[in-house]
Order: sequence, then structure tokens, then C-alpha cells
Amino acid sequence: MKKIFLYSSIAIAAFTTSCRELDDNISPNNVDPATISPRQMLAASESAVFSSQAGTLNSLSNVWTNTWAGNYYYYGNPLTREYSLDFSNTFATGIWSSSYFAANNLQTIINNGSALPLHSSIARILKAYTLQYVVDFYGDAPYTDAFKGQANLSPKYDDDASIYKNLVLEINKAIQDIDATTTVNGDNQVNPGEDVIFAGDMEKWKKFAKNIKLRILLRQSKVTDSSIKSFVDAQLQTLGTSNINDFYLTDVVINPGYSNLNSSTPNPMFTNYGSVNYQGNSLNNDGWRLYKTAQYYANAVNGTTFGPGTGDLRGTKQFGRLSSNNNPSAAATVGIKQGGNKPAGSSEWQYSFIGWKFIKSNSTITDFLANGLTGAAVEIASQGAAMDGYLALDAENRLLLAEAAVLYPSLFTYDPSALYTQAVQNSFAFYGLTAAQATTYLGAISTTNVGWIGAPSKIAAIQYQRLVCLANLRQVETYINFLKTGYPNIPVADNAAYPNKPYRLIYPLSEYTGNSSNVPNVSQAQIFVKNQFTPFWNQN
Repeated sequence: MKKIFLYSSIAIAAFTTSCRELDDNISPNNVDPATISPRQMLAASESAVFSSQAGTLNSLSNVWTNTWAGNYYYYGNPLTREYSLDFSNTFATGIWSSSYFAANNLQTIINNGSALPLHSSIARILKAYTLQYVVDFYGDAPYTDAFKGQANLSPKYDDDASIYKNLVLEINKAIQDIDATTTVNGDNQVNPGEDVIFAGDMEKWKKFAKNIKLRILLRQSKVTDSSIKSFVDAQLQTLGTSNINDFYLTDVVINPGYSNLNSSTPNPMFTNYGSVNYQGNSLNNDGWRLYKTAQYYANAVNGTTFGPGTGDLRGTKQFGRLSSNNNPSAAATVGIKQGGNKPAGSSEWQYSFIGWKFIKSNSTITDFLANGLTGAAVEIASQGAAMDGYLALDAENRLLLAEAAVLYPSLFTYDPSALYTQAVQNSFAFYGLTAAQATTYLGAISTTNVGWIGAPSKIAAIQYQRLVCLANLRQVETYINFLKTGYPNIPVADNAAYPNKPYRLIYPLSEYTGNSSNVPNVSQAQIFVKNQFTPFWNQN
């Protein structure tokens, strides 16, 4: 475990676009990533991929799907820019920087991995996984000139459609190399300790690669450009199947040895959103306490939005509340309205906070917050810091396959309703709920306007379940697909300056100052309407 975290700290300092570069005077105490073997570098690179998902990308997606709201009881005016949609080239830049940071690690493995094709294959798969979100949030971006460090400090921007195509080709290359590579006496083999996701199981990597390829292709289902459509259709043909087991169906878990040993070892998702710091000696005011459940999401899972009997017990697992005789039932999920005013007579702990393993249990967080029992906080830190990370959830994978069967039924000939049902059932199980509870819920929600029968389209039903299944952990997929489909009907905050969420972000300031000859000049007004700067898959 110590080796993994050591290499995570040294694996990359060279952010390959103009945002960040290696200093010419490299300390002899620092290790040049180019000299590190892929065997030594893979686990740290996998960890960097998850870290890139656990920060700004995750929090922004939860806010913009109206799952999280700012805690205006502790902070005077939280999430100002996220709510108002008044932002510039200094907003949410961590999505850009952390994604390229992770991708450069992966490219280094590819560059150094000719003798280790299976390590390179994993790097190609994760590179596609990571850079898809750069396109989804920014459109055109550096790609062919990126990852060259000092050899090219001003990389040109590639057309986003060509990046998507190249990501598919990277996955194809990875699958081909997996199929073509044999291991003899350990040669070429990915050892379990080197791969903290699938422990060197290349059949799992191949299946997950197909999931990522399918996700990239489905994102383009509305594109009408003939050349793009021809490529997408041909690539979909290579994935078409009647057997869902051709894909990876369960949770994609990463854990390089997360713990509360020191500040660098906790799961980064817990560091960001856990209720206490890794030592358990203070409340995480800068992360966990910043966010409360949003009223929109709380009303959905409480049954307020969709009628009596449609309450979703997953909400009470995803979010928690303190018990009080003066407050509504602690079992209910109660949310703050984004951009709204504080209700008269209300108080902070009436509202639900991020729950599940981020608090260990309602009773444990109550012991700490309400009863002052410091031992409870240590329990939370011990469990939460060691929690698994998730690069995809079981429900996410099944809903992706259901979407494929709905959009391309002649290619994906399995039953999408069965996958949808299993996704919900497995999501209930993920939170420790029973199959009977899932069945009751599915029956109650089915004929509503977000259910499998009552929704205006099957995609609307799939999208609503993405919202609930992926809350807190993987809401990025809900948000990006919301931009594409318009489902579910997620409102903007009351104080939003625009009537809709942005279709993309503005490039970081570092690009405008360090790569000004290449970066497109995108204004705030342009990101709220569809135009040539909108990611190509969503321009119509």
C-alpha cells in the first residue's frame, strides 16, 4: 500500500498543456515519471483517475442535478456561482486540470509499455474513460499535441468529434492487445498488486472497456453528421449482442489500500465529503457540512413529487438527519431549496446531510454531533477513510445497457425493462435494502411520469433512475445525459441568471494565459445556447 501512495505523489508533475509544466531545475530527490516502469506506475495512475472523479466533477454534478444544496445555516451565501450560473474562466477548473493530470500518467504508461501490452491496454481504457469527460464538459481540447511536456508547451486543440473517435480507437487497440497477448511464466502479466481495480483480471478489463466504448457511442446517438454517424454505427455493430454478459455488469471498485493512516491515504471521496477528517478529531466543515440535500431531490425520494406510496427508501440511506422531537421524522429526507430563502423558525440540522458511509450511520453521527462522543467520530473516520471508490456502479452499467437496447433494439436484442428492473433492485441492495422493498417501490413508481410505464419515453425512465441510483457517487453520468436528453426535469436554482444549465464550461484561465494562440475564445453567454462551441454530440 505504501508503494502505491508513494508513486501517486511522484507519478506526474508535467501537466502537458500550458497549464502546468515541469521546472527545468528538477530536484534529484524527485523521480522522472518517464523512468518509472508501468508495473510501478499503474496503481498510482488508476488512483489518479478516481481522484479526478472525486473532486469538482463530482460536486458540480451533484449540485447541477439538484441533488445537493448549499448549507446556508453554516455558510452565509454558499454555492453562489453554481446557483447563479454567473461564472468565468476561473470556475470549476479542477475538472480540466485533474483529468489531464490523470491522463498524462496513463499516456506515460502507454509510451513506456511496449514490452507490457496488458499494462498499456489498461492505460488506454482509462485514458478513454477520463478524457471523455473533458470533451463532455469542454468540447474541443488538446489531444494529439497533448502529453508531450517540454516538447510542446502550446498544444493545438483537436476537434471534439475527432477526440471521441480516437478514444474509441484506443479502446479497440486495448481489446485487440488483450486478445493477442499471452503470458508465459509471468511475462506480460498484470500482477494483482499492480492493478487496484481488477487485480490483473484482463477479461474484466475487456468487458469494462466495452462499457466505456458503448457509453462514448451512445452519447453520440443524436448526431446527424454522416461521417460521424457512419463511424458510430459501424462501431456499434462490433458491440451488438443478445447477451448482457458480454459487458461488465457489477460495481467497478478501486481500493489501493485506503485508510486513515495519514492525510494522503483516505479515499479522496471521503476526504472531500466525509463528515469528519481522517483523524476523526474534527467535523469536515469545508466539504461535508457545505452540502445538504436539495429540496428537489428530497421531494422526489420522499414521494412528495410523484404521489403517495412512491417514497424511495434509498433517500434515507444516501442522506441522514439528526433526531429531534421538534423536527420531522429523522427517517425522512428533507432538503434545502437551491437559491431559496431560509424558512422562518428552521435550523441547520432539520435538513438532511450526506449519509451512508460518509457518516457510518445516523446513530454514530448523532453520537458525535448531538452527544459529543468523540469516539464516534473516530469510528466514522476509520470506516469512511477505508471505503471503496467507484468508477462505475452496477446500476449505472445496467442502465447503460438498457439505454442501448432502447436506442438500438436491432443490435442489442436483450430486454431493456429487465435491465432497468435489475438496476433498481441492485441499487436497493447496494444500500442494504431488501428485494421486497425494491419490488414495492418499482410497482409504485411505474405508472408515474418517471416510471417505466408512465414516462414519456423509456429514456426518461432510465434517466430518472440514474438520478437516484448515482446520487452522491456518480452523478456526473446523470448530468451529462440530462444535457443530452432533457430528462429528468431538473430546475435551475431560484436565483439563476439563465433559464437552463450550461451546455459546457469555459476553458480555464491558465489556457488563456499560457496557450492563448490555440484556446478557443468562449464567452459566458455562448455556453448557455447551442452553437459551434457546444460539445458536438449535443449541437442539435
